[in-house]
Amino acid sequence: MEFKIRPFKEVLGMKFNIPSYQRGYRWEKDNVEALLNDIQEFAKKTKKEDGEFYCLQPVVVRVNSYLSEIESQKEGKPVIVYDLLDGQQRLTTLWLILSQGRFRNLWNDIDPGHPSLYTMQYESRDNLFEKAIDNGSDMFENIDLYYLKSAFSTITNWSGKITKILETLVPVDSTEITNDVRIIWYEFDKEAEKTNHQASSIKVFSRLNYGKIALTDTELIKALILQSDIYPDDNSEKGRNAMKEHLFRIATEWDDIEKGLHNELFWGMLTPEDYNPANHMELVLKFVAEKIQKEEKYQIIDHQRRNFHIISNYLGANSSISPLEYAEKVDCLWSMIRDVYNSLHNWYMNDTFYHLIGLNVLIQGGSNPIPLITDIYSKYCSVNKESFRMYLESEIGKLIEIQERVDDNLGKKITVDLKDLQYGIHNSIIIKILEALNIYLHITNKNLGFRFNFKKFKDKKVTSLEHIHPQHLNFDNNVKYEDVLDWYKHTCNIITSNPEYCEKNNLQFVINQLGEMLIDKDRYKERIVECQKNVEEIDNFFDHHAQMDSGHMHTLYNMALVDKDTNAALSNNLLDRKRQILQEREEQGKTFVPIATNYVFNKHFSNQISDMKFWTKDDRETYFAKIEEAYNYFINKKNSYM
Repeated sequence: MEFKIRPFKEVLGMKFNIPSYQRGYRWEKDNVEALLNDIQEFAKKTKKEDGEFYCLQPVVVRVNSYLSEIESQKEGKPVIVYDLLDGQQRLTTLWLILSQGRFRNLWNDIDPGHPSLYTMQYESRDNLFEKAIDNGSDMFENIDLYYLKSAFSTITNWSGKITKILETLVPVDSTEITNDVRIIWYEFDKEAEKTNHQASSIKVFSRLNYGKIALTDTELIKALILQSDIYPDDNSEKGRNAMKEHLFRIATEWDDIEKGLHNELFWGMLTPEDYNPANHMELVLKFVAEKIQKEEKYQIIDHQRRNFHIISNYLGANSSISPLEYAEKVDCLWSMIRDVYNSLHNWYMNDTFYHLIGLNVLIQGGSNPIPLITDIYSKYCSVNKESFRMYLESEIGKLIEIQERVDDNLGKKITVDLKDLQYGIHNSIIIKILEALNIYLHITNKNLGFRFNFKKFKDKKVTSLEHIHPQHLNFDNNVKYEDVLDWYKHTCNIITSNPEYCEKNNLQFVINQLGEMLIDKDRYKERIVECQKNVEEIDNFFDHHAQMDSGHMHTLYNMALVDKDTNAALSNNLLDRKRQILQEREEQGKTFVPIATNYVFNKHFSNQISDMKFWTKDDRETYFAKIEEAYNYFINKKNSYM
């Protein structure tokens, strides 16, 4: 491989092709500004030796004979087109810089006869660079265009010295002693290029990226599917020109699938909280790879590249398979990928399937969705829609069924009853049952007009159990002075804000006395027993108003799902203040409020609504009845589905 250091200006006028196996442009604002600022700082440096230069990281290229021949025929003269194997991010950024209006106009004024800018083209996308600098193009058309247009915007808004950049990047006169920008230019041997073709380039690119952000299986598989220069250069059905058009359609469909999987609701239905791949397409490819492996049983040595090796073996990429056979394999593989995606999308489009599959994924959790998706897909392909629904509901029944057994009065083992589940003891199953309640409300009420957002639920971690009516301060756990003081402040606000409570002279006396005992930490420690007595008296007053007994305080009658931070924010407030805090946090985007939690704090389930400050006996009983209804719905499906 030949290499030399050459001025950046020598790159002007060249033509670069970015092969399909290359990762797209991914520089962000900080990267772009850092490059501009670095070049500017070098330019402003006062003492520079003759020939001292700012050196960019290596640019690695290989002549693409096929594209060179096409361009030569178009222009009627010899033209070289280089495959850009490494250095894409910087060359792309510099292209955007010199294409931006302020930079381009000043460059034209300083050096009217300068060479034309080099050209860059993605093998798998048309006109991407033109769209990047077109104000009228949609930056959300695809992920690559999003990053390109974001970088272009950063360049447009950069407030540094444009003249300094241009004088250093593309000086009017460039000699060996010019203080300019230079690149380390690596060019692969042309003879090697004739024999190695695209498969070799993928290996070269993988090797070049060793120690950087490694290529993902998804990117390598995409390269295997979209490589085009293995096909014969003729006009046959599987010739290079025909296959390039065919592969371009596949690349477009690939982008559509990736874009579809970025739908928040769709992705949230399919994936657990801890599954966050670099590309969402990985989910489909991993599923297809496991389907292939189950049938073919390839020997896999490198499990870090498991999906890539399975699909590489399936395509025959490492064997002497003919181009025609390879093309047929690509089509079979793509058909599988498309069929799987269409099935997943069909689940998403069906409201009931969406909610039931999403709940199965949510409750099972973990970091690998493939085993569960495989089971669901297998059942989906073997039964009718009604049976599929019953299967999903029965699986939920198994997941939320209470398993704990205790001794009864006769010494026999009996299952803990739903109403007897206790906060602090049975939290895990309580959370699952409340998650199921939320989904039950969605699947049984078709007039809601919106879907449960599994992704927001997971992102906000809405798995903390909130006491709807505030629980008592527990002095048995050595409660801190600060916690008691905070409780006092909240309670004082509640009492003083309500004339009815203020009229209760004894209550006012108790709260005032408590305030005196909390003036400082030392006094609190001296009178902690009296403090506890006063706190209990106030708690008992609120319990009396809510008709709350100790039997309901820590059960499903008095539990709702919120996130941890919201749980802390709600504190020991009464129902009306909790409702207000919950609404404020949701409006500020600090939390996600599931439908059942929303219903609880607005007393949606209650038969009659009286005092909105308290979670009364009627409120609790009608709420628990709905929980029991949802629980039995899924448990009965478990028992009836065969």
